[in-house]
Amino acid sequence: MFQPEILFGVGVGLLFVALIYGMIQYKTRNRANDRLTEAATKALYDDPERFPEKRQALERDVERS
Repeated sequence: MFQPEILFGVGVGLLFVALIYGMIQYKTRNRANDRLTEAATKALYDDPERFPEKRQALERDVERS
């Protein structure tokens, strides 16, 4: 017979895996790109029509860092 209590254990396991994945992603992120991300977001919101022109320059900056 199926025991619904088993789903509790499965849920705990999935949450634990998600927590470990999030911690790994946070520890391995490239903090050098934070400044460029902020600049790109500001450029996009300031002038969305001209953003494609600025995007190429921002992408070059990302490649350099």
